[in-house]
Amino acid sequence: MKSFEPNYIYRFSKKIIKLTFQQWEYRGIAFVEIGGNCTFVDMLSDFQDGDTLLSLLKQKTSRLDFDFEDLGQDEEGENWFRAVLFSDTGKNCETEDYLDSLPKMLVGIELVDIQTED
Repeated sequence: MKSFEPNYIYRFSKKIIKLTFQQWEYRGIAFVEIGGNCTFVDMLSDFQDGDTLLSLLKQKTSRLDFDFEDLGQDEEGENWFRAVLFSDTGKNCETEDYLDSLPKMLVGIELVDIQTED
């Protein structure tokens, strides 16, 4: 981000957040959009919940550079997901797990842009 206007956090604004998911040397990057009148610090708690992360990744405005799929619920009512992460050498790692484990794969959260909402 070239410039950060601190007054934007006290007005309704659109924030673009870069999320980095990783297991071993395999990673995936997602850019998600969050609007409203909140600070970046206020949003951090949203990334601790698998359901909230899922809804952010499934937004029409989200851009993902890895394969991600919501697998829904199993017979016991547990939510599942599948993700295919990639290494720098082009190899991939497919993971399928409970949705509650998705926040544990989140290794980076960065505010990359902020704009006032018109």
